[in-house]
Amino acid sequence: MKIITCASYFGSGSSALTDLVSEYSSVHANDDFEFRFIHDPDGISDLEYHLVENHNRECSGYALKRFIKVSNFNSGTWFNKKYEKYFHGKYKEYTKEYVNDLLDFSYKGFWVYDVAANGKFKYYCRAFINKFFIKFNMEKPQIMRKEITYCSHPSEEKFLDATRKYTSKLLNYLNNDNKPFLVIDQILPSSNIERCMRYFDDEIFTFVFDRDPRDVYILTKTVWKYDHIFPHNSVETFCKWFDYARKSAKEKSKDKHVIYLNFEDLIFKYEETVKMIESTIGLDNKDHTNQFSRLNPKRSVVNTQIWERYPKYKDDIAYIKEHLKEYLYDFESVKENEICGIDVKNKEVF
Repeated sequence: MKIITCASYFGSGSSALTDLVSEYSSVHANDDFEFRFIHDPDGISDLEYHLVENHNRECSGYALKRFIKVSNFNSGTWFNKKYEKYFHGKYKEYTKEYVNDLLDFSYKGFWVYDVAANGKFKYYCRAFINKFFIKFNMEKPQIMRKEITYCSHPSEEKFLDATRKYTSKLLNYLNNDNKPFLVIDQILPSSNIERCMRYFDDEIFTFVFDRDPRDVYILTKTVWKYDHIFPHNSVETFCKWFDYARKSAKEKSKDKHVIYLNFEDLIFKYEETVKMIESTIGLDNKDHTNQFSRLNPKRSVVNTQIWERYPKYKDDIAYIKEHLKEYLYDFESVKENEICGIDVKNKEVF
């Protein structure tokens, strides 16, 4: 099985890639949810750092606890199942097996951050109670009697073996019809990609997407104006954020499994871009049986050059053009009348 994933910087159009490859009969599409457990805070990459690269007797065990906690969050609840909507209870099961594979031993006990994790009020209440019992020479009450301390210091090889076993179980469960390709959204980050690629046994291809900042800015001011991920009250702050989000990935990976694309390429250079994608990852064009059913460039073109429809932001657009020159897409080199796809009546931004 080959894995296809995309990475982006928020709003950079990576879903166009998942839409495209989902049109192939050889691809199992699992693209309506972001699976970020590899690179999110307290995910697998952070876990490797604490267990392998910077082991510490308390911090490493506590990192396992944080990994378990974020895994439980990812799993979801009975009314908001999140990962378990797709794994049907297997995500928690496989995660427990993974933690056990990494564990050296455990014992009943806790340290200060276990107490602090219960909240500031409880922490200081317990501190007050302890001082009270000490002052009057009384036996301190037993608190957190069920708390477990984890001890884990695997070698890099052991960590990677356990992790690859874990990710293989999860991804093979998702690909329940055993298709040659599985597309899964955002499982790798847009920076430090090669580090995270080590966590997979299967061959994995990452498409890192970017988009003209002028369109991203207009979308933050209009369509995404209530989304607090983006700064949109100040064009100066937006430009700082846009560059900041990309600085850690400016040193592009040279690995053939990492492909850099602009969202606009799938619109204005559709045919050549599709051919490149097929030849890079091994997709067969004869399996493109549902072409334009999900990615239709003639429809998606309305999501480009959006800023031209908002003259009231012309000063902001001029500022972006000046301060984010290296990220601007060269629209002058492409021709809109050569766009592939099926004509549509709906011309609204989506």
